[in-house]
Amino acid sequence: MRTKIIFILFLAVFAVCSGCGNKLNRENGENKKNTQEQIIQEESENLAEGYRNLYEEAVKEDTLETLELQQKIIGYFGNIGYAAVDSDNQIDMVNSGQVEEFCGKAERGEKGKLKLFSILNAGSFVRYDMETEKGNIDIIVSSLKWISNKPTSDYYHEFEAYTWKYTKKGYFFIEEYHPPGFDGAPGQTGFRVKPLDKSCRELNRKYVIPMGYEWNNMLIVDWNRQDYSRLDFYDLFEQMYRLKYGTDVPNQSEYIGVEYEIPKAEFEEVIQTYMKVSSEDIQNNTIYYPERNTYRYRSRGRYAYEFPYEPYPEVVSYEQQDDGTIKLLVDAVWEKEKSDQALSSELVIRPLANGQYQYVSNKVVYFDEDISSEWYMPRLSDEEWEQYYKKLEE
Repeated sequence: MRTKIIFILFLAVFAVCSGCGNKLNRENGENKKNTQEQIIQEESENLAEGYRNLYEEAVKEDTLETLELQQKIIGYFGNIGYAAVDSDNQIDMVNSGQVEEFCGKAERGEKGKLKLFSILNAGSFVRYDMETEKGNIDIIVSSLKWISNKPTSDYYHEFEAYTWKYTKKGYFFIEEYHPPGFDGAPGQTGFRVKPLDKSCRELNRKYVIPMGYEWNNMLIVDWNRQDYSRLDFYDLFEQMYRLKYGTDVPNQSEYIGVEYEIPKAEFEEVIQTYMKVSSEDIQNNTIYYPERNTYRYRSRGRYAYEFPYEPYPEVVSYEQQDDGTIKLLVDAVWEKEKSDQALSSELVIRPLANGQYQYVSNKVVYFDEDISSEWYMPRLSDEEWEQYYKKLEE
């Protein structure tokens, strides 16, 4: 009996001690995390103080939302020894060798560390603290923004990269795992590590980004002055209306589809500003009412919305042609699929006087059969429109 009692007491003491130990381990782990988070946040705020003059100058000159400010802040991080790039990959990364070295170590299963800064508008940034060992990459994502003229850390998150890769073209992609049905932003992020020709970047910003891949198929189908049949002129009208007037077409994004008519002169003027296309060609590829000189227009509505997080264009080479046009080789960089070339096309543009230009043709020269252009949602056919919206009217 005495032995049994002693054994029971021993088990009780062991259980209590084990519970205390587990609690202590949890508290130590939490304290370590809190300490690490605090160190990163304080360091980020101190780093931001280092470019306060750039921020305050931008506030004074109203240039907070410019690529110029991002360029200056990237230069600041480069000068103090960190790798940095803008969030849209429009500026060459500084200290890119650090990222290449880190990726090399990850590929070889060696240990390595990296601090990478992604610069956003208004002086803010996202910071990536990475460690690699045995091919795995652990990542801490944190962010900083300016609030009431004070740099303030406002986000902290840890995860292990679900997948990652460094491409021959020079993109570093990382992915955080999201379970099926996750309702939020995708977990993929991409950074252009290798530099890109300055002229390619300028051509991209001036001629390609304004149209891009969102809500139109100009860059993902073949077309030229002899054949416009694959283009959606309603998509072009909406995109080019925004370029011309700086605002959206009225009712363009109505959740419930709307239908009305647009005068011939108004519709054609918008498209013909950016394309040398005849009225006949526009009419042949739209619904035109000659008796009223109007075009039928239908907003996309909720049944023709595109999938979000489409690719962005990147001009990787160009050729000045004898007729005064420029042929641009455009790659679709799609972070969601961790692809730096989901599709490639040769887009020909014609520069005009006073900074104006026109789109001449497009030819698809490469596409990834598994993922290419699946983001684009065609507009509803007449039958689909009747099916979805006539029922609502009834």
